[in-house]
Amino acid sequence: MTYEGLFIYHERLPEDRVEGITAQVRAEIEKHGGKVLEVRSMGRRAFARPMQKCEAGWFVNVYFEMTPDKVVALAPRFHLMEDVFRTQISKLPKGIPPPPAPREDRPPRDDHDYRGPHDRYSR
Repeated sequence: MTYEGLFIYHERLPEDRVEGITAQVRAEIEKHGGKVLEVRSMGRRAFARPMQKCEAGWFVNVYFEMTPDKVVALAPRFHLMEDVFRTQISKLPKGIPPPPAPREDRPPRDDHDYRGPHDRYSR
């Protein structure tokens, strides 16, 4: 079966350590008999609301193949990793989805300085 693992790392991590933590996640998947198909880093993103006094995190999607019984044993292993803030593993019914195409009709969103229309005059 094909699975998608969404991993959120702590915001306190410097950007150069994100790849190292992702390598640890890959190693854990492979140690449990899985095969990593693709890794997509989504960068640092702000949360919709603060969670456990954190405002943002580093988001990474890992697509892998593994038998369902081994996924059950794998999931708790990520809770033991100090730098992994949250984990969600989902079964994909139709394989890996294509990466989203960048939208050209608007500039990329800046999560650090977002103000809605009601905040137009605040500053």
